[in-house]
Amino acid sequence: MSSSNSIHTTRVYLHLLVWLPLLAVQATPALSPQSLRGIIFPKETFDECQLDDLARTKGTCRRMEDCPSALNGWLKRRESPKTCYFVRFDHFVCCAPAASAIVTRSSQQACNDLNNVAEIKESDKVFEVSVVGGMPARPREFPFMAALGWRSNFDQRIYYRCGGALIANNFVLTAAHCADLGGEPPNQVRLGGDNLTMAMGEDIPIRRVIIHPDYSASTAYNDIALLELETAAKPGLKPICIWTQKELANTLVTAIGYGQTSFAGLSSAQLLKVPLLSVSNEECQPHYQKAQLAEGVLGTQMCAGDITGERDTCQGDSGGPLLMRDGQLSYVVGITSLGQGCASGPPSVYTRVSSFVDWIESIVWPAQQVTSASKPIQRTSSSPEFDLRATVSGLSENS
Repeated sequence: MSSSNSIHTTRVYLHLLVWLPLLAVQATPALSPQSLRGIIFPKETFDECQLDDLARTKGTCRRMEDCPSALNGWLKRRESPKTCYFVRFDHFVCCAPAASAIVTRSSQQACNDLNNVAEIKESDKVFEVSVVGGMPARPREFPFMAALGWRSNFDQRIYYRCGGALIANNFVLTAAHCADLGGEPPNQVRLGGDNLTMAMGEDIPIRRVIIHPDYSASTAYNDIALLELETAAKPGLKPICIWTQKELANTLVTAIGYGQTSFAGLSSAQLLKVPLLSVSNEECQPHYQKAQLAEGVLGTQMCAGDITGERDTCQGDSGGPLLMRDGQLSYVVGITSLGQGCASGPPSVYTRVSSFVDWIESIVWPAQQVTSASKPIQRTSSSPEFDLRATVSGLSENS
């Protein structure tokens, strides 16, 4: 064998070693391949395809090496790309449109403006992890954190029983079942993420409660609500951005809350943070029977847990944010909704924020300044079938 032939054979062999693991996964082809020996063309056109998502977004057939979204999906989450065709040893996949071609949503634009960041391109993204497990939050580490307070009819003190996240200077995102806890809506929120026994947080009365129109107290679905505040939060209490995409950019997430530190235990006056891993709905589903979730874990929900079984959200954490870091910013991707016990093994269920972006934007960032009517609060208690992550024994303010 000649030297040139040997070099050529070596290159082909190395190329195969790189791409065979990708070709081995069960990708969804754009057509049924007739042969892998030559050029396989797509069914309709050479460069257009549709991504496997609900919106059937149009993509472009590109080499795997030239498609950052497909490469990131495979390298970080082992997601199989959608195959367009093969040109000998080159794998052409259906590539998502470049970030610059996507129209920025009003919520993302508000986030960018608030944080003085330019439009983030796919090539500029740096995936970072900056969470520390099971530790108290630092002072003002999460200034957007909201503690929902109920005023006692007996001693007029405020008891904190749920959490939430400031997503605009006058709106807090929380769980729908927190908007009607024990038949009563919350009276005020305390912002700042400070220790609840200290008079450091900013207390703001709630003007109105907006429950998602498809939420029912008899189920755990569409467990999302907005609280409009009487006055805007101070500039130092910067709101958190909301995640608008279906898929997460990072499997590492962080839950924060003032909930109980053990099942049926005492609530924490100190804001706590725990690192968790997002769990696919398929993996989460076997842990929740029909008595708990009649329709199973839906796409409007997501799960997160800890494989060691040592970390979890608990009663009193309801409505609090599940956070994810992506590049320069942190986002709220989930709302603490329900679970089974606390750190007992099964992952907890969170409302998937990206499924409700249209509804959130229509109220918080409407195209036209039209006052949205609040849905009447249902005066029914939650079903005992659910371990909703709320508690009736919250901490009172020490003032």
